[in-house]
Amino acid sequence: MTTNADHQPYDSTLKGFFEAEAAEIIPYLVPDARLQGTPQQAECNVELNLTTLLRTDKVYRAFYQDIRIIFHTELQIKPDAAFCRRLLAYNGVLHNEFEVPVLSLVILPFEHGSPDLFYEEKCVHEVFASVHPKVICLRNLDSEKIVREHRLSLYALLPTTKRPEVHLLKQALQEMHEQYDHERFNNRITWFKCLMDRTKTMTDEEKHTIQEVLQMQYQIDPIIRENPTIMAIVAEGEAEGEAKGLREAILDLASVRFPTLVISKVQQTIAPSQDIEQLKKLHHQIALVSDEQEVSALLTQCFPQQDQIDPLISDDPTIRAVAVQSEAKGLREAILDLISARFSSQVVAHVQQTITLRQDIEQLKRFFRQLLQVSDEEGVYASLAQCFSTD
Repeated sequence: MTTNADHQPYDSTLKGFFEAEAAEIIPYLVPDARLQGTPQQAECNVELNLTTLLRTDKVYRAFYQDIRIIFHTELQIKPDAAFCRRLLAYNGVLHNEFEVPVLSLVILPFEHGSPDLFYEEKCVHEVFASVHPKVICLRNLDSEKIVREHRLSLYALLPTTKRPEVHLLKQALQEMHEQYDHERFNNRITWFKCLMDRTKTMTDEEKHTIQEVLQMQYQIDPIIRENPTIMAIVAEGEAEGEAKGLREAILDLASVRFPTLVISKVQQTIAPSQDIEQLKKLHHQIALVSDEQEVSALLTQCFPQQDQIDPLISDDPTIRAVAVQSEAKGLREAILDLISARFSSQVVAHVQQTITLRQDIEQLKRFFRQLLQVSDEEGVYASLAQCFSTD
């Protein structure tokens, strides 16, 4: 699964959860293991191979049965043979880097995958190398035991566990509300709801009941609105929608009053603008001007930097290409991060194949925002078709 500092508006649910609760989750899932110090002290930020773009989810310095090890975690929706091969590569590179044993933990958050996951590099019947990770299927965790033991660090995972009965979820929500401060509670409610929306260990009726509790008792909608990662996407989408509407209204006015060359200049000037106030000002005043010279003066007045900046960029194709490629690359990586955390490797591969050469910033942004709303693979494919339809 890829990671990227530019996760920006949305940090993948499971990674965010694991980062926050690693110190308690690791010894619970693997009783003989514990971190070396705090998660921040123990974490190893490594990129394994710049050529093959191998990147791990989380890597920590830890102890296993009091022996120093590297504890490598991977959060996977539905592992396949390619994932298992990557595990072998991760293990070898990490062992070479840190010169201690490497314990790989694969966490399967939903219903997919086998607890007997392993990989062997073989020639005929001879095994040359192998990796045998520890595998935790969250569906096998006992929700009743977790709540009975008051394992608050695991409560956000409860919707994915075995028999997450409504009364247990209600009790867990109440305990989190009582024990956590405002920010920590909000984060865990966000993770809880994201996992509940996806899991199949709960019926639709049970989900509906808990959804009502979240809305009525804990005001889930305001909580979501307070989450800065989600709201960054929402705010950007709203601003882009308003800016797009204003640009269209401006062009509508210009098209009925001025010749094609003037319309073209207006369109070129306002196309990149997301400044709502500038666009509103232009929209109001373009209805009052009477000739081409006044339109040019108005454009300069409303977008004073446009004439200075645009020629520099348009006259230097290298600058333009680098700027576009950099932003597009960050968006593609953010999309793959989100997809990897929520869907199977087949979906990830399909999305990667579709977007890998895409440089259209608006298309990529629109697809990223739509991904936040989809809950199944069909929704992903529908969004792909909508945002990247073949001409």
